[in-house]
Amino acid sequence: MTFKAKPVVKRAQRPAWEGQDRRNFYQNVGFGIVVIAAVLILVIAAAITWYDEHLSSVGSVDGQSISKDEFRDRFQIESWRVDEGERRIRTAVVGGQLTEAEAQSQLESLSNTRSQLPAIALERLIDSKLQARLAVEEGITTTPEDVDTQLLEEATTPEQRHAWMIELAPELDPGAVTPTAAQKAAAKAAADAVLRELQDGKPWEDVARTVSTDAATAAQVGDLGWLQAEDRQIDEPYLTAIFAAEANTPTTVIEGDDAAYRIGRVTEIAAKTVDDAYQAKLTNDGIDPNKYRAVVLADVVHKKLEDKIVAQVTGPGPQRHVQEIYIRQADEGLGADAIKVRHILYSPNDDPSSAATLDANDPAWSAAEQLATATYLKLKENPELFDSIGRAESNEGSAQGITGSGGKLPYFDKESGIDEAFKAAILAPGLKAGDLLEPVKSSFGWHVIQVMYRPPDLDRLNALKALADKGEDFAALARDNSEAETAGAGGDLGWVAKGQLDATLMDAIFSTEIGQTSAVVTVENDGLYLFKVLGEEIRTPEGRQLEELRSTAFSDWYNARKEAVEIDRDPSIAGSLS
Repeated sequence: MTFKAKPVVKRAQRPAWEGQDRRNFYQNVGFGIVVIAAVLILVIAAAITWYDEHLSSVGSVDGQSISKDEFRDRFQIESWRVDEGERRIRTAVVGGQLTEAEAQSQLESLSNTRSQLPAIALERLIDSKLQARLAVEEGITTTPEDVDTQLLEEATTPEQRHAWMIELAPELDPGAVTPTAAQKAAAKAAADAVLRELQDGKPWEDVARTVSTDAATAAQVGDLGWLQAEDRQIDEPYLTAIFAAEANTPTTVIEGDDAAYRIGRVTEIAAKTVDDAYQAKLTNDGIDPNKYRAVVLADVVHKKLEDKIVAQVTGPGPQRHVQEIYIRQADEGLGADAIKVRHILYSPNDDPSSAATLDANDPAWSAAEQLATATYLKLKENPELFDSIGRAESNEGSAQGITGSGGKLPYFDKESGIDEAFKAAILAPGLKAGDLLEPVKSSFGWHVIQVMYRPPDLDRLNALKALADKGEDFAALARDNSEAETAGAGGDLGWVAKGQLDATLMDAIFSTEIGQTSAVVTVENDGLYLFKVLGEEIRTPEGRQLEELRSTAFSDWYNARKEAVEIDRDPSIAGSLS
């Protein structure tokens, strides 16, 4: 057998240049991939950064997100509104509608608003989203014309009037909280006589300075400054008369809601004005008009929603005439020696602020002591006079007048930072409710002090309820124990409609039988309440009651719905974006 060898085929050798090109090709491809990856990383990083700066959430309402861009836009608009408010205040100073002191007070208020503006802007965005949804549920619709109307209102400065007042309040019997019919008639007759003098040409200044019973305004001849028709701090019948009066002509005698009689006059009238450049200012200050209209639309939705809810409680319905006793929630951590007192202060020269710097031998100290001693002796004979004397004579400003405290003070204990002589007197061992202390000298003057009670407040309210249920005068109990502004009027809240107060309080009032007292009601972070229901009628809310309903009925309704939804807020927003 013959074997034949297989021929060996010699492979062709690749040129060197072909291998080098292949290597270069792969290197280029790799480099390109790296470049593309780097670009992608940069794009992704930029996208993430852009998203974080613009679209990331700073809050949400039931999962509906609020982006940083939305927040910035709202913050810018709210900042502009504060700026515009400051401009209007300064314009009012130039026009004489505000004094420098009044302007400074308002500017400080706006400054406080500005410092909280990030949180305010976020909360308003939350409200806008939630209220838009609630409006749909309530069948509320809006139009571009609604927004135009609201913008016009924003650009409008309402009419203002420079008003003056002479007040003649009825005299009260010692210890009484309301005047008798005869006392009211006497005050009315005196007011009629004053009006005749004015109509006969007697100078307003001479009359106001000598006959007005309102000490605060009598000193400035009744000057109340500039008022607007919506000023709810002014007695409503008086305000209505002022805005119907002719300039430099006394009004008729006006009976106020507080039983006082008043005569008013207007010396200057600043007519309503519209700022035609309002929207131009928005644009000039860098505000997007469309974004501003969106915010105004949210304001319109809020107002329409509020109007609908308020309308449900402002028609004719049952109202109750109510008296109240209110005790403010005590501070935590009171000592075992804690005590609550009321006092009447007689300062040398009627000036508590300068008493500490006055020489101890100054005759003014002796005069103050004599007044305190005379009051002490009078109260030993009739303790019921304490409140009325405190409101009329005390040199403590917060005690004075029908809406003052009457001299009631909060709890004090050995840790309280008060005058040491006063503290030693009220913390003396063995003191009990009702005790009247001999006059005490402090760095503010001479004090006549009466012990009220020791904690807890609930025991005090329950004891007062027991007294009222046995027939004691609820008005007198309110006058001597309540810490509400109504105490000076015997706790009289007037007529109360459903929805006007906190729901817990309304439940207590409307579940109580006519002529009876309610159970003691505790409202967390507020205090304790006791009510007496004097009567019930079908009435239509009006005046200030209507205003109260507008503010409370909607807020109570809305807050309940706001609490029912899940809301998230970025806790760092004020620090990071302000």
